[in-house]
Amino acid sequence: MVVGNLSLIAHTYHQTLSQSASIVSVFAWTYAIATPLLALSTNRFNKRSLFLTLLAVFLAGTLLSAFAPSLPIFLFSRVMTASVAGLMESLMSVIAYQLATTDQQRSMLVAWIYTGFSIASVVGNPLGTFIANLWRWQDAFIMVAIITVLATVVATNLIPKDLVNEPAFFKEQLVLFSDRRIQLAIVFAICSAGMIFGYYTYIRSLIHQTLGFSLTALSLVLLLLGVLDVFANQLSGRLAAKNGIKRLRPFYVLDLVLLALFQFSMQNAWTGLLLLCALVFFFALFGSPIQIFVLDVASHDYPQATMLASTLNAIFYNVGVAVSSFTATQTLKVAGLPALGWNSLVYCAVALLVLLTLVRMTDREAMRG
Repeated sequence: MVVGNLSLIAHTYHQTLSQSASIVSVFAWTYAIATPLLALSTNRFNKRSLFLTLLAVFLAGTLLSAFAPSLPIFLFSRVMTASVAGLMESLMSVIAYQLATTDQQRSMLVAWIYTGFSIASVVGNPLGTFIANLWRWQDAFIMVAIITVLATVVATNLIPKDLVNEPAFFKEQLVLFSDRRIQLAIVFAICSAGMIFGYYTYIRSLIHQTLGFSLTALSLVLLLLGVLDVFANQLSGRLAAKNGIKRLRPFYVLDLVLLALFQFSMQNAWTGLLLLCALVFFFALFGSPIQIFVLDVASHDYPQATMLASTLNAIFYNVGVAVSSFTATQTLKVAGLPALGWNSLVYCAVALLVLLTLVRMTDREAMRG
């Protein structure tokens, strides 16, 4: 809602576009800091009650965004929604994980959660912009508030009251980070996000300036990439059903090859477009397998830290986005847009090495078991 309507929001509060960019960063930093802290401090609460409470806070923050009379109040409303958004995402994974009765069902439920976020990204931004252009940007937030009410009604009726709870103190949960598998999974999430945003940070410029597509075609290409991401998340769930991290190996090898061809492919509009489509599809496959892997480790060895474990992918994915966006900017300054593939290739190579190490570790543990 904010990204697509940032210029309108800036105009309403008599700010320049650069000054209003703080709205986005405030949300991102609040999301990153609040999510693990809330996960650590709320794991003793009933998951159904906690999820409904988070939805209520999100609803209140969204309504405040729609009616905020000043920029400071609007920023406060974004802090409210950001503080609960990350934990809601993680809590959904935990609830789905607990409700599933088979590995296949578990992985597909988590995949549908990721698919939901993909669909929201594809549809939400243009829909919010359309509503803002048709009426006001505040009406886009009212639409989100209505959807939140509907989501609350659905959650109230579908989520059971007797979900398993493993209360624990901070220290008992933090032991999760001492596990080498979790440490490697964190590095893998950072590098996987890095290989995506090592070039995707400048996706608009790559499509419009480097490949030469018009601004009208740019919107269609971005829509196509979004649709591919949705389908990839479904395949991701199928991969996660049976030792997902092991089944990711050939895709990461393929990613390396594609990134090595990145600069050459960008010399032609259609080879460049085909390469971007392939990269978006294959890059999106890691989400469900790594989330299921971390939840499996936590539920088996650290059940008291399952809630915390569910947040790791989202948190460190955003770390990877921040780090790779910075290195992408430096690469752009030195070598130009087509060279961004080399930036992503470095992250992909590290991710593949970590993935191979994780597979060896899990194979050894399976043999011991």
